[in-house]
Amino acid sequence: MPTRCAPRPQVIGAARDAVAYARSQVEIELNGVGDNPIFVPEMKLTLTGANFQGSPVALPMDMAGAAITMVCVLSERRLNRLTNPALSQGLPDFLAHEPGFYSGLMLSQYTADHLIVEQRILSAPASIQSIPAAADQEDFVSMGMNTAIRTARFWIMPTGCWESNLWRRAQALDFREFTPGKGSLKAREVIRRHVKHLNIDRPLFDDHNAMKALVKSGRF
Repeated sequence: MPTRCAPRPQVIGAARDAVAYARSQVEIELNGVGDNPIFVPEMKLTLTGANFQGSPVALPMDMAGAAITMVCVLSERRLNRLTNPALSQGLPDFLAHEPGFYSGLMLSQYTADHLIVEQRILSAPASIQSIPAAADQEDFVSMGMNTAIRTARFWIMPTGCWESNLWRRAQALDFREFTPGKGSLKAREVIRRHVKHLNIDRPLFDDHNAMKALVKSGRF
């Protein structure tokens, strides 16, 4: 059976919807009154109600983490198609000038794969991991802090996958003999200001860091 190519816009769209929902839920909770106790300074009033619960934030955060991981998996698969000679439609193995002698961008995929494995491990939902506490007075614990800390890490790791994909696409365009569209040409131009074409093997960590800084800067 031939390999099916996932419809990218639908995957990205689903992830955007998930992250947008998570953001809306966090904003609702930030503007809500669920603290314990509740202080009303104007009335010099303190109300103890114990109406707090982290699930309204924990559950959306779990979903956001899964959405981010899903997009990174998609990005890595695109990256693989550029370096796998069985899928790259004429590009040299690993985008190297002398495959077999040079490794090209083969090792940058290892970096992306390492990050994705870590994301998959962290994608296990924390909101279902309740452990009752306080002599079972706290009978259901949302584990919302775990989801918040984990989601913060999720926002850092994806750049390692995305920057590898962008850098590799620029390398692939350098090998093509046709002229790509204006958008692709401009993207390659921006990337080349920060990362040079890989002719012979060199340590890749400086290039990864340069691309990561470019992606995080928002200038790309």
